[in-house]
Order: sequence, then structure tokens, then C-alpha cells
Amino acid sequence: MNIFQLFSLSFEALNERRLRAGLTTLMVVMGASLLVALNGTGNGFTNFVNSQFSSLGANVLIVSPRGETIDIDDRLVNEIARIEGVYDVLPYIQQMSTITSGGQEQTSIVVGGEQSKLPLLFPTMNFESGTFVSETDSIGIVLGNELARSSDQTKTFATLGQTVKIKYQTYVEQKTVVIQRSFVVRGILNYIGSGIVPADQMAFISTSAAKNLFNRGNKFDGVYVVTDDPELNDAVLQELRNRYGNDLIIISPQVISNVIQQISSGVYLFIRIVAMVSLLVASVGIITTLQTSVMERIKEIGLLKALGFTRNLILGLFLCEAMIIGIIGGTIGVAFGMGLSHGMSMLLSRSLHFGTSAGVTAGQTFSLHIIPVFDPWNLLSTWILCVTLSMVSGFYPSWRASRLDPVVALRHE
Repeated sequence: MNIFQLFSLSFEALNERRLRAGLTTLMVVMGASLLVALNGTGNGFTNFVNSQFSSLGANVLIVSPRGETIDIDDRLVNEIARIEGVYDVLPYIQQMSTITSGGQEQTSIVVGGEQSKLPLLFPTMNFESGTFVSETDSIGIVLGNELARSSDQTKTFATLGQTVKIKYQTYVEQKTVVIQRSFVVRGILNYIGSGIVPADQMAFISTSAAKNLFNRGNKFDGVYVVTDDPELNDAVLQELRNRYGNDLIIISPQVISNVIQQISSGVYLFIRIVAMVSLLVASVGIITTLQTSVMERIKEIGLLKALGFTRNLILGLFLCEAMIIGIIGGTIGVAFGMGLSHGMSMLLSRSLHFGTSAGVTAGQTFSLHIIPVFDPWNLLSTWILCVTLSMVSGFYPSWRASRLDPVVALRHE
């Protein structure tokens, strides 16, 4: 008897007990689908985090004052620039403002700084149209890619050469005063995709224009510290803390990225263990199913042995049943897991939004847009695991069936 005949007999035996076999196969499907879904979503989340932080240079530290204990001015900027390992320092001024264009309004962070150095922060930054605003330009403005679109992303908010108006509220002698000024769009950026510093939703003006518009005098809201190499980030960060203690808030995007990935890896490891437990439960179900099948088919086994079936053929017959459960469950589980991963990603994109009220991302809201990524080897290994675990689980009942005495089996009632 060849392998195809064995599989045919095994499939017919399972088909006669389709409800029990179906429920057992469903256990395998659930375990396999959980493993595949978690792997796909986990890989997608890792890529999402990497893409969000890769658009902002890995050798960048974001420094801002803690309260009013220290002022960031030209003197402090020069001191930081002289620290060993620092390549450049970019002071910035920022203000949450309302930008008006052609009757439309959008709320955005307006940042004042030396724009020619922005590519040090965003290596992938380039223009859809126009160019940077020079430090001597007091009326020029550059818009992020998403800001240049209307709020519903279907229309254009502003175009190159168009005049837009920036306005914000401040307090003068305990009275609310609205300050506004017109600017000309000198450039529109291509999409960058950074989350921690949302350049796509920001507007950029020159340092002199920002000082004048936002009345900052000689003070800055913070600085971007660009190091010579990402490996020097920790050393520069430690030197800043040694010099200024807790007077400065120092953010390292690379450290944040690493921490997020470590936390997510721990969470996904825990959930993968849960998925493995579900596969172990499925293996118990396979043992139960085949053991029950052996008990119900004792006379049939005795008849097969009387017809010349050897112990190896009986063993192979029942192992094929376990293998079929693993093959069907693993195949459906892998396919269902891929669909489940996409469903989980859509759910995360719609339900998880992160907003901030302070710092460089003040007032911005971000959504998770995770695209599942599947490694063919992971899919294959999950499928092999299901088939292997099913065969291992089915070995003992199969062995029991092969060891039955044919005379005793034929007399069994």
C-alpha cells in the first residue's frame, strides 16, 4: 500500500467523524493564526517605528529648558556647540498658531530656525516645489507636505507664491491679544513621515521672522543638537546632564526607538507564548481525538491486521490522520492569520491615536498606520510546526493501535 492510499483511508476515517475532527482542526487553526498574525503585526510595528525615527536623523538630540530655571540663548548655544562630539547646534523658536489661506484655516506648529540646516535633522527632506527661506527673509514661509493640503486631504490649502496669514493669541497686561502677520509661501516640502517631530504638519520661517512675530527677544525655545555620530549620542547627552543638571530636558529619538522596540518585543513574546499554549491545547485535542478513534475502531483494526496490515501500516494510517489535521489546520491557520493581522492593523489605525500637549509635538495627534510584514520563512516554519506537533501528538494513539492483538481486537464488542 502506497502513501496516497494511506492518506485516502485516513481522510475517509476523519470524514466519518467530521465534527470531532473539525473541532480538533479548529484548535490548530487558532494557534497557527495567532502566531502568524502576531509575527506579521510585530514586524509591521517594528518597521513603523523604524520609519518614524529614521526620517529624523539618528544623531540628533532635542534639548529644551525645564521651566524658567535656564534660558536658551546664543551664549548657551555656543557652549553646547563646543562640547566634544557635537557637529552642529540648531536653535529653534516654535509657536502653535492658526494659518489662514483662501478662507481655510489649519492649526500648526510654526517653527523659526536656520532652514539651510534642516537636512541635518531630516536627511530625507526635499522639496515638492520652491526652496528654503533664507535668514534675511522676513516674509517667506515653507509648508510641510500635509499642511499644504486641506484638512480633508482632498484639496490644496496653499500653493507656491500664495500669501498665507499666521495668527496666534498672547496675553498683554492680562488681556488677550491676537497677533497676525502675512507670509508668502516660498516652498512646499515632500512627505517626510516623521512622527516625533511632525515636519509634514509644520510650517517653517526664518529665525529673525520668528523672533519678531512671537516676541522671543534673544531667547530660543530649544535646540537640536547634531552629533558627529549616533554612537556619540550617549556621551554628549551625559555631558549635557553633567553641565546643566535637570535644567534641560534632553530627548534622544534613538533611545526612544530602542525602548519602544524592547517593550513591544517583550509584549509580543508574551503573546506568542500564549499562542504556543493554544497549539499545545490543540495537541491534547489531537491525542484525545485519535485515542477515541482507536477505541471506536478496535474491531476495524483487528480486521485490517487479519487482512495482512502490518504494525507499521496501522501506525502510518493513524499518523496520517494526525498529519492531515496538521496540514489542514496549519494551511488554514496561516491564511487566516494573514487576514487577521491586516484586520488588527486596521483596528489599531482607527482606534489608537496619540496626542501631545507639550514639547516639540505640542497639539499634534498621530495615528498608527501599521502595514503587516510577513516573512516567508516564518510562515513556512509555523506550518511545519503545526504538522510536526500534530504528528507528535498522534504518535502515542497510533502506536497503541499498531500494538493491538488482532484476535483480541476482533472479539472486542
